[in-house]
Amino acid sequence: MNEFSSFLGAVKKSERTDQYLILAALYCLGAHTQPITASQITSLLKLHLGSNTPSNVSASLRKYEGLVAPTHNGSPIPWSLTPLGLSRLRLLSGLQLKSEADSKEFETDIGIICALEFPELAAVINTFSETEWKELPNPQYTHVYRESSIKTKEGVSLRVIATTSTSMGLTAAAIATTQLIMQFKPRIVVMIGIAAGTRSGGKEFGDILTADPSIDYNSGKVVDEDGIRGFQPDPYPIGLNPRLRSVLARYRGNHSIFDKIRSRWNGTPPPKSNHLHVGPLGAADQVIDDATRIIEIQKNWRKLIGVEMETYGVYRAVHEAPEPKPRVVSFKSVCDFAAEKTDSWQEYAAFTAAEFAFQFLKNEWTALWPNKIETS
Repeated sequence: MNEFSSFLGAVKKSERTDQYLILAALYCLGAHTQPITASQITSLLKLHLGSNTPSNVSASLRKYEGLVAPTHNGSPIPWSLTPLGLSRLRLLSGLQLKSEADSKEFETDIGIICALEFPELAAVINTFSETEWKELPNPQYTHVYRESSIKTKEGVSLRVIATTSTSMGLTAAAIATTQLIMQFKPRIVVMIGIAAGTRSGGKEFGDILTADPSIDYNSGKVVDEDGIRGFQPDPYPIGLNPRLRSVLARYRGNHSIFDKIRSRWNGTPPPKSNHLHVGPLGAADQVIDDATRIIEIQKNWRKLIGVEMETYGVYRAVHEAPEPKPRVVSFKSVCDFAAEKTDSWQEYAAFTAAEFAFQFLKNEWTALWPNKIETS
């Protein structure tokens, strides 16, 4: 919310008309979301303007037809700032002012995208299970959406919507993400699933890979260089929100969260403890089963942490989404090492990815959105 002083500083003294000052006071008192009285406006104006306060605020309000409106008859009369009045104030002040619709702009807290029903979405459904999941019937759209809720460690209820792409790959992931955003307006989109890790950094099956940035390593130009085919990359990398990146940094190193996750796994975990890796995560519409292809990609991205097939589509869809624009993060877990393909660790990787996402969102929600209003 803007302070009244910001309205005074936004225009020249000669432009501070009674109408401008009263509309500004209405906004500062929140009259665009709930009605207020003329005496409240007068009190605020006197606090800032003293003897220069407009006289007879009540009479002025009656003159500003269309800009303000009484919500009902009463004594005193409650007044609200109309959308037209807010637009007028924006024009006069040049300030970016949020409307009531803006204050309730997000309709969902967490939107989850998975590439596969099993093992990825199955792990999410099992992990995010504080309340029963229900399917949202909407035959108008291709994707099937499921809804649940979780509570943060502070007890704030978060609405969760989850879906899967119609197939693996960047295009399907981007379409699924775009449609989820347009329908449910989440505060954050979370990609949860499995990926191939690189061998650098001592990675283990079940380690979490977070794309920062996500890169489309197949984007670029194929060239002929003295009879030898070459490739000039043009990946347009997309990274994390800075605040999200800073909060996520707490989980690097030997964080206790991974011991807790391993203890909840019903099978035999890998011999070494798990960790979080944040760095360039490559994406393309191809399954890699060739160690030389990883080496080729690493020529351009020496700190590459892994490769998969969806995250760039998700990040790009969020990057180009309309307002209210959500944040985005990807939690992919290592299930193999590209040229060493195996299905043995897919379920464990899906489990660790879902568990880490669940614990991170519960524990850090207030750090990410300290003033979040409950949507449920």
